Amino acid sequence: MSIIMLFVSVFSLGNWHYLTSNHPKIVHDGIVKIDTEQLQRPVKLEGDWDFYPNVLIATSEKLDSYQNKRITLDVPFHWREYVEPNKEGISVGTYHIRVHVTTEGFYGLFIRTIRQANRVFINDVEVGARGKTSTVLREFGSENDDKYTVFARSEHKELDIIIQVTNYNSPQAGIVYPIEFGTMGAIQQQYRWKVFFDALVCIGHVVFGIIYIFTFLQNRKRKEELFFGLFTISLGLYMSFINQKVFFLLFPDILPANQLRLQLSIIPIALIALTLFIHSMYPQVQKRRTIYLLMILLGIVIVFYGIYNPITQNHRASSDLELFLRKIAYICVTAPVIFYNLWTLIKVTLQRLEGVRYVLIVISAICCYTILLIFNFIMGIPIDYTEFALFLLILFGFASLLNFRANQAILKIQALSEELLAHNQMKDVFLLNTSHELRTPLNGILNLSKSLMEGAQGPLKRAQQEQVILIHSVTQRLGHLVEDLLFSSNQMTGEVRVAPRSVPPSVITEVVLEIRSVMPKNHQVSVTAEVDSELPNIYTDELRFKQVLYNLLHNAIKYTEVGEIAVTAYAHQHQMVIQVRDTGCGIPAQIIDRIFDAFYQGNNHHTKEGLGLGLSITKNIVEKLKGEIYVSSTVGEGTTFTFTMPLATDEQISIEQSSTITGHRARELQLQLPLIYKGNNKKILVVDDNHVNIKALAEALRLKGYTVIAVDNGFDAVDYIKTNQVDCMLIDLMMNGMSGYELCKRVRKQFDMLELPIIILTAIMKHSDLVLSLKVGANDYLQKPILMDELFIRIESLLAVRQSSIDAIEVEMNYLYSQVTPHFVYNTLNTIIGLSYTDMDNTREALYCLATYFRAKLNVHYRNSFVSVEEEMELVKAYLYIEKMRYADRLNIKYDIDESIQLMIPALSIQPLVENAVFHGISKKQSGGTIEVSIQREGQFVRIKIYDNGVGIPEEKLQKLINEESTRIGFMNPLKKFKLMKNASLRLYSEEGKGTTIVILLPEGGGA
Repeated sequence: MSIIMLFVSVFSLGNWHYLTSNHPKIVHDGIVKIDTEQLQRPVKLEGDWDFYPNVLIATSEKLDSYQNKRITLDVPFHWREYVEPNKEGISVGTYHIRVHVTTEGFYGLFIRTIRQANRVFINDVEVGARGKTSTVLREFGSENDDKYTVFARSEHKELDIIIQVTNYNSPQAGIVYPIEFGTMGAIQQQYRWKVFFDALVCIGHVVFGIIYIFTFLQNRKRKEELFFGLFTISLGLYMSFINQKVFFLLFPDILPANQLRLQLSIIPIALIALTLFIHSMYPQVQKRRTIYLLMILLGIVIVFYGIYNPITQNHRASSDLELFLRKIAYICVTAPVIFYNLWTLIKVTLQRLEGVRYVLIVISAICCYTILLIFNFIMGIPIDYTEFALFLLILFGFASLLNFRANQAILKIQALSEELLAHNQMKDVFLLNTSHELRTPLNGILNLSKSLMEGAQGPLKRAQQEQVILIHSVTQRLGHLVEDLLFSSNQMTGEVRVAPRSVPPSVITEVVLEIRSVMPKNHQVSVTAEVDSELPNIYTDELRFKQVLYNLLHNAIKYTEVGEIAVTAYAHQHQMVIQVRDTGCGIPAQIIDRIFDAFYQGNNHHTKEGLGLGLSITKNIVEKLKGEIYVSSTVGEGTTFTFTMPLATDEQISIEQSSTITGHRARELQLQLPLIYKGNNKKILVVDDNHVNIKALAEALRLKGYTVIAVDNGFDAVDYIKTNQVDCMLIDLMMNGMSGYELCKRVRKQFDMLELPIIILTAIMKHSDLVLSLKVGANDYLQKPILMDELFIRIESLLAVRQSSIDAIEVEMNYLYSQVTPHFVYNTLNTIIGLSYTDMDNTREALYCLATYFRAKLNVHYRNSFVSVEEEMELVKAYLYIEKMRYADRLNIKYDIDESIQLMIPALSIQPLVENAVFHGISKKQSGGTIEVSIQREGQFVRIKIYDNGVGIPEEKLQKLINEESTRIGFMNPLKKFKLMKNASLRLYSEEGKGTTIVILLPEGGGA
């Protein structure tokens, strides 16, 4: 209501002289006298002017010749009752007035609207014109409600004013609005104020529209800002097309017809933007189909009124009625859009949606603005000053609505931020509690699996022990992830403890060299360190410092496929500055600020691994140690991480005396190697190129009672284990010549993880991804500096696992022996009973062979489950002798034995296979067959071949045998025995009707 009252007040005050009819008429009989008091402000020249219809008179001298045509005409008023159009439809007339003033000077006229073309003469001098006045149509040029000013100097305190007017088909012709007279300064000031207010309104609309469009372009999400900006810009352009026509003052060459098209086409454009703006604000109260129909309607309006109207063919209206009907038609096609938008805003108000108070302001302002434009459009009433007030109201309403929505969004974001902060804190607490809760059962699994590996509940089978080792390894890896989570959670809660001390800068080179030593030799990335040995010590926590350096190096290796990674260090202002530079893929600028966030993993072509905690932990450690870390990167060129650590002061530097083994190089001690300390039957081989470390480790192990052998390179270690039994190895990861990584690979070619446990001594984190990903075959890792108590526990555990593995193999062997005895004895006794009825001599020989078998069987019960190949062949020959006596000519036997072969094999391993060949191959064939047993050298292996030309094995059964799915004990048990031997391989060939071949390859000298 306040807005409506304000609108009525401003409109009435600004246009009172147009709305009231009791204006004082100061012109009488074509003459007006204006005194000094009246000239204080512009005066409207209303009253009885001299008028000469149907003629165009240029100067006052010619007026006398047209006195017979002179009439008086009330001005302002149209002339259609006094003027007759000529054959071409042109109507003309001349207005005349004499103005008497009290003082000489420059005076002016403010001409609002004279339709259509007009020329102004003052004291017989042409001072202004709009259009071209003429009695001939081809010379006629129309105006478009143009407002302008003219100025002239008085002569003898008089101004003789003549105005020529030409009209073509306009129903309202002549001077239709009062002409204002005043001093030149007053008229200029009034005109400038009118232009200023119009320009202010236009520019204000456009500027605010541009601001909102740029606001939209920043995020491209809030489309209402875009449409509101377009609406205000189009509204500003429309305001520049009317009243003082600021736009056409800037572009005066635009024809009046084109000016009218611009005026009529900009309104539907503004309505389109307004409709889309309201739809974007409140889509829930509008139907999309209706919006489409309104857009089509307004598009048609733009074409008809702005480009070409096929109905009127762009011709002017020829009568008042036609002009009125055209205006009504235009309003009818645009009013539905206005009313629909008003109805939408009313529904928003009724439903009390957000921002309803501002919607009411908008509704009121739009209603008033619509009424104002209709008055101006239909009746031609000026809207001086009123549009400025409404502009402020509409702008205030829409801007307030948008700002309200923005403020609501900000409040929601603030509430969401507080909620996220609370959730983040809850997350930290959850991670901390979860890490603690997970660590307890994980430790239980680790301890139980370790107990099983060590044989606390009795020895496990080989396959079972391997599965338990896998469970233990996976649980360890999971435990490391939990430790990272716990560490990160402790950092967030400020519970991380550090123990800084004086650390030499050589630790940087040590970490770099160790990482370089474990990288594959064919790797296309070089890792270098440039650290001056004369640099001062760092005051830091050595373990945490290594963790920081490792994390940065590991990150660089992961994202650098080809190129270089360089680590440099230098002292600067009581700080050690360490840089890790790589030539990798680089970090995009949009994510570089987030890489230190916990759990953040950037989008790139590399496989995502881990939890995204590495850089977050690194940053927290550096800050905890009173340093700083920052990063610079260029995509495609590389990344540089820089962090600082405080330098150690003179007071902080002291000699570190500890029972631990450090990773720092010392070369003062030279030992005579190999160093051997005799102890119990458990042999520990120490491999380290640092003699100080060798001495410390060897002495500590000797005091624990172990037999210790120490060498300082990998080559001597490989030579030693070839000829000597070793129970456990301690290997330094970084050594000259052959690295610990290469040594592990060589050892694993000869011994598996159960046969010979290996502990790696490393300067890198003991469960680092880099070391674990290498899969070098180490059983365990210890990080330097080494705690001796922890080392002893690890050694005792691994030795227990190794002994449990040996016991498990022996138990499994004995189990297999016990299963084969009844089967073989049953077959042999049947053969001897059969022979006893016909041939006593051969029966005696058979009984001797049976005694040979029993002697072999009794040897099985000893703990040594391996026998020489010679003993096994004695049993085979005894068995085949018995079977030969049974089958006579149906069984042929061939031997191809290299008597020089010395090989230990599982007892009762060849004989059951031979028995299987006789029973299932030869005996099933009516004509009998041949058994061939061959033992020969084949390179570094011994080849055992058992061949029969019996009935063969069907394909289905053969696959079951190969896949160990068969239930034939006599065949499967020997195969299992051979598979328990290291580096043994077995091949089985068979074809139905042709026979079967079994080939066993064993490394010569293996077995025992």
